[in-house]
Amino acid sequence: MQHANHTQMLTSKPELAVKTLVRTQVDHKPAGKWAFFFLLLFTVAVYARPQDIFPSLDALHLPLVFGCCSSLALLAAVLSGNTSLRFPRELQMVLLLTLWYLAGIPFALWRSGSLQMFSQIWLKTLLAFFLLSQTLVSLKRIRSLVWTIVLSECTVTVITLVDRQHANWRGERLFGFNQGILGWNYFGIGVAMTIPYLAVLFLSRRSLLRTALVFGACLCLMWMLVLTGSRSGLMIVPLSIVLTFFLILRHSSRGRITSFVVAVILLVALAEAPQVLWTRLETLWTNSDVTTDQVAASAEESTRDRTALLQRAVRYTLEHPLLGLGLGNFIVASGTDIGRAQAWHVTHNTFTEVSSEAGIPALCLFTGLLVLVIRSMRTIAKTVPVHPALMELPLMARATIISVVSFAFGGLFANLAYDYYLFYSIAIAVGLRSVAGTLCSAPSTAPEKHKRTAQLFPLAAALR
Repeated sequence: MQHANHTQMLTSKPELAVKTLVRTQVDHKPAGKWAFFFLLLFTVAVYARPQDIFPSLDALHLPLVFGCCSSLALLAAVLSGNTSLRFPRELQMVLLLTLWYLAGIPFALWRSGSLQMFSQIWLKTLLAFFLLSQTLVSLKRIRSLVWTIVLSECTVTVITLVDRQHANWRGERLFGFNQGILGWNYFGIGVAMTIPYLAVLFLSRRSLLRTALVFGACLCLMWMLVLTGSRSGLMIVPLSIVLTFFLILRHSSRGRITSFVVAVILLVALAEAPQVLWTRLETLWTNSDVTTDQVAASAEESTRDRTALLQRAVRYTLEHPLLGLGLGNFIVASGTDIGRAQAWHVTHNTFTEVSSEAGIPALCLFTGLLVLVIRSMRTIAKTVPVHPALMELPLMARATIISVVSFAFGGLFANLAYDYYLFYSIAIAVGLRSVAGTLCSAPSTAPEKHKRTAQLFPLAAALR
């Protein structure tokens, strides 16, 4: 009853919430601007990977340089007193997960390999997430980050579509210039996680340029998706589109029209798709023991291999339930046990990757992190006052829910536990919680202002 009364009080004072949000987001300039600037450059280096397009840039180690610059800029801001470190619940859970990963290294099947995975892959992801959690403190910054991701993905896609001769091919399947988290079968997951944010960017502000960019991005991403011939991508992206319609677009006529256009774009892309896509998709509902089609045979073999890998991952999880095999050690254990070159594969499943390599407690922390984000975003989406000036905040919260759900579904087909994908969406969730917290701080000069926050606005207590 008390929570209901608080919620009613919050929604009954939308003008006060708007004034608070405007004051905090416009009049006040959040600290750590240089740290955030270098984080945007880091995001470009991670998503667009210009070093793959221009090999001469590889020697510059752009992600490392921009990551270090952002870290130093944040450190300078903290030491100068312009900002202070924050440790939201999501960051606390990620730090606990890090400690568990670290604890398993001495007991790993291949300790040096586990240490390498921890230091060269996971710690980079942790650093990026930590920096994002400290600097994403305004809607403007969240919007800038989303635009950076979208434009980076589209840049790689357009270059690939224009210059196919120098792109990466596997048979008849096109995989683009990018060797990072947008390469290979990961592209479909990246598209699915981006679509809801594209919808928010389209609805939040009417602009001919923005509309052209959003629809242009959808067209390029959908066409590139079918050229990859990814079966999982063709399952994940429609799920993201459906969720985006029901949670974001269906509440306005403009959104419903947009949903129809995006659906048409996807159908046109499928109609013009190369035969390799349909041949691979056909293997989802047919299973012939003998086939003369090389593409179909490869797809069916991939399906059988992934089923075997899933079974092996579950077995390793049960055999090593506490600390697992060690980060990155599944491929070693699988290849050693089977004794065939074809057995040296990763799990192709994010959840069994965590459970088999870090144990069941790590899996609980990992899935708990997903649940925490979804619950906090639902709180924001339901509690923020219905007001035109505040529309972007709940829409971004819903988009983050869709992004995380899309990742969870895509994680059933790819191993992405230690990469940046998920943690960018979680960082956006942290930023949205920070912005939502500003609605709980009504303009006041009284020293007891923060103590009265939970009484005036329930969002603060709900998001703690």
